[in-house]
Amino acid sequence: MRSTALILISALIVPALLALKGKNYTKENVCQELKAFGIETVTVLYSQKFPNGTFQEVNCVADEMTKLAEKCCKDDASPDCYDKGATEISEKSCGKDSPFPKHPGIEQCCTLQGHEKKLCLASLRYSADELPSLLEPTNEEICTEYTKNEKDYAVRYVYEFARRHRNIPAGFVLNATQNHVRMAERCCRPAVKNACFLRERLQMRSSNIFLRFLSTACNSQVNLKSFKYGLSVYYGNLLGLSFEEASALSGRSQLGLEKCCLQPQPECIIEEITSFQKVLCAESKLDAMSEDFRKCCSKPALDTLPCVDDLKRQPRQSPDAANPVSSKLCEEPHGIDRYLFLIGVNHPSISLPVLTTVLDRIKNTATACCSSADITACLTEKESKLKKTTALLSKLDVTCSQYFSVDLPAFKTLMQKEVQREEGEKRTQAWVDLATSCCSRHPPAQLCQKLTEDVIKYNDDTV
Repeated sequence: MRSTALILISALIVPALLALKGKNYTKENVCQELKAFGIETVTVLYSQKFPNGTFQEVNCVADEMTKLAEKCCKDDASPDCYDKGATEISEKSCGKDSPFPKHPGIEQCCTLQGHEKKLCLASLRYSADELPSLLEPTNEEICTEYTKNEKDYAVRYVYEFARRHRNIPAGFVLNATQNHVRMAERCCRPAVKNACFLRERLQMRSSNIFLRFLSTACNSQVNLKSFKYGLSVYYGNLLGLSFEEASALSGRSQLGLEKCCLQPQPECIIEEITSFQKVLCAESKLDAMSEDFRKCCSKPALDTLPCVDDLKRQPRQSPDAANPVSSKLCEEPHGIDRYLFLIGVNHPSISLPVLTTVLDRIKNTATACCSSADITACLTEKESKLKKTTALLSKLDVTCSQYFSVDLPAFKTLMQKEVQREEGEKRTQAWVDLATSCCSRHPPAQLCQKLTEDVIKYNDDTV
């Protein structure tokens, strides 16, 4: 269960707590967490929950929940104060003229009653394509906006930063905002001081690199269907590890992300990354690793993973992956996992969202056969489909290796010519969109999942 602090934004677990431990327990928990995390955290959490909402809408719901928590945390407040207030807010959310964000799926929740309605509203989570990264404004733009309204500048930056980093701990958003506002305070008075901005940006460089890495990792953890398989392949390519070694390492990493990404406070993820760095950079492994990898491991824990992530992934020759599939796939321990790993490590140029989406298709086909009455017959029937999907991976790998060898305009022209020649005009756009949007190192997870599924569909339709 996530931290009780999320009660502040959703009342998600209030009904369960009431049933188990009574209303006094709920009040105490809400108030303890409010004190621990601070009022400003509420704005971050709501900006992350409703990234499609306007600043006014998000600010409105954050204000309502903050006022409710403050009211119900007074010594003379009744034990059921928070529960009653949360019910009133959930009813207000369903009103025709609600000032709150218009969240996709809210209409269905509003047909329910009582606790069911609150639970439904609380469980809503925006799942559309990622918003583009927050573009860093120029020094002049920062100073213009900051001096125009110093009071609102910080909360507006929180809103913009949080909605574009939906799956990282709220504490990191607050830290990034504090750094940015401090820079504006120091560098905008009495006039724009470019030397000051340069100095401040250099000081924030390391933390900004870590935040980009963490945002990508957490976004992948939350959104990618077969993230753990892709992560095993990633470590297999990056460090030249065996299936067993890569699986152990990726399992450790994935569990840490699953546990900590959506926690409001940053301590959880910091502890996990510090612990993971010790495993990743164990002295027994360093002698066999590259000089670049050893340099990464000599850095502080929060700098190590972004550094390692920037290393070039190497192809691994796994001839076993080309062998015909057999019932051993289902009989051996972790047979399907190993099969996916051996296929994946042959394709190091493919980004994680694209790789995991294709591996998920292969996994679903193989798993269905392992559950069938006649495994061998099923695998024989599906063998051509599995080979076709694997061949698609090879084509994607070649495509993305070209992406890194030429500039973007030349790459787009090359893609249009190649795809039109091979597959006809109708499928061209799907390939061009996928290649230009998803071959980069850290592309948007949800968008690239969708674009890859489009290409898979066209691949399935090809005779």
